[in-house]
Amino acid sequence: MMAEAAQIVYHRGEFVARDRARYAVEDRGVLFADGVYEVVRFDRGRPFAMQAHVDRLARSMEGIELVGVPAEPFAALSAELLERNDLTDAKVYWQVTRGPATRDFLVPDGAEPTMTLIAYPTPPIASPAEPPHGAGYIAEDCRWTRCWIKSLMLLPASLAKSAAVRAGAVEAIFARQKPTAGAPGGLGDPGAERHITEGASTNVFIVRDGELLTHPDDGWVLGGITRDTLIRIAGGLGIPVRDDRPFTEADLAAADEVFVCSTTQLTAITSIVGDQAEVVIADGRVGGITKKTYAAYHEAIFDRAL
Repeated sequence: MMAEAAQIVYHRGEFVARDRARYAVEDRGVLFADGVYEVVRFDRGRPFAMQAHVDRLARSMEGIELVGVPAEPFAALSAELLERNDLTDAKVYWQVTRGPATRDFLVPDGAEPTMTLIAYPTPPIASPAEPPHGAGYIAEDCRWTRCWIKSLMLLPASLAKSAAVRAGAVEAIFARQKPTAGAPGGLGDPGAERHITEGASTNVFIVRDGELLTHPDDGWVLGGITRDTLIRIAGGLGIPVRDDRPFTEADLAAADEVFVCSTTQLTAITSIVGDQAEVVIADGRVGGITKKTYAAYHEAIFDRAL
């Protein structure tokens, strides 16, 4: 959970006190969730994978046909935001909405986008002992199908995460029965198994027979920057990685290990809770490949290799 925001934010072209930043009542981000976002972690003044975040913001804006905002300046704006707040350790939230326009379902021409950057102070990243761990909670993936866009439409994820926490879990894990080509309304085959896509705010990995598996980056999931980094690290450790086909709920329950990841974090999932009886993953402990990947990832962080 993010801490309270720092006192100075960037909003609508200027650095202002947080309590002075305001959205127009008809901003399309407010009325239609018409916008995109990113979150970049800074540790001791250094950002993680900044260019990858900049590139993904540009892809997301292109994906919703939001034009007129270059992504590159967000890097320098983030650094200045930290300086103005006297911070070296923070998560910096970027948001771009299409901006104010008369409320209409038609996407307007000529709206002036609204850019916002907010810094959330965080503790410096400590040398790891063992990955944090907890339970996962299976939730129906009822989001739209353009999951590769980091969209502001986060209500399904928010509801799923809240349900997970109420159930005693640390993350909601989405399962989706995907549309079938040629089916009426694009409905899925009623007999088809549901695929595990991703978490409410994470990507999901399982370990099976020594291999690391994760859902393909094929549009049904967000192309996670930490996900991609862990795939590269696993390859360097000699751990085989399969990211070319999805896996099912049954595969998840029968996995040797499960973990989820997001911006500079990796959390082991040691059981699955929900409406049915709790399912323990393997022996209920953090697995060896998870530990090995976690340690190598943090070594790369502290060696400034990321």
